[in-house]
Amino acid sequence: MIRLARKEDKHQIAELIYIIWNDMELDIVRSLPRDTVLEVLALAIETVEYRNSYRHIYVYEVDGNVAGCIVGYPGAKEMTFENAWHDLDVTEEIKSFGTPLPEKEARNDEIYIESVATFPEYRGQGIASKLFKHLLNTDKNAKWGLICEKDNVGAQALYKRLGFKIDGETTLYGHDYHHMTYQINESVI
Repeated sequence: MIRLARKEDKHQIAELIYIIWNDMELDIVRSLPRDTVLEVLALAIETVEYRNSYRHIYVYEVDGNVAGCIVGYPGAKEMTFENAWHDLDVTEEIKSFGTPLPEKEARNDEIYIESVATFPEYRGQGIASKLFKHLLNTDKNAKWGLICEKDNVGAQALYKRLGFKIDGETTLYGHDYHHMTYQINESVI
């Protein structure tokens, strides 16, 4: 079942976001204990209008557990959402890192799909595809965008099957990405 995330999903969503942040090798993940990062992520998901706020997330639920999630929001608001990190009630050590994702990823004219993730035990079941299709159908007139690491051929294949097209390149956090765009009038959904 796909539904909007709720505050009480914060710990499971934090685990999913952590998987992505760990792959991105963000400073906060490399420098702080995993449990600390998970605690702060859960706080951000629940309490502030951060990019990974529960308000921007749909979850795929299996037997009462979050199996995966997808995060999307207006690209023009990305840095406003990112700066909400500063509103968290956290230690000075955590504040010293600044915001975790200070580089702009989204284009202002798109709804940006920040991330999609599933727990390993649920992979290969089409959950990511179902989450994408659900999100894309929430606004059929929108232009949707995302970035995909250039060497992640599996993800690129999924995005292309869904109707995304490569329309640019960028480098963020030391990794090379394709920017991909989707519009329903060009889609296969």
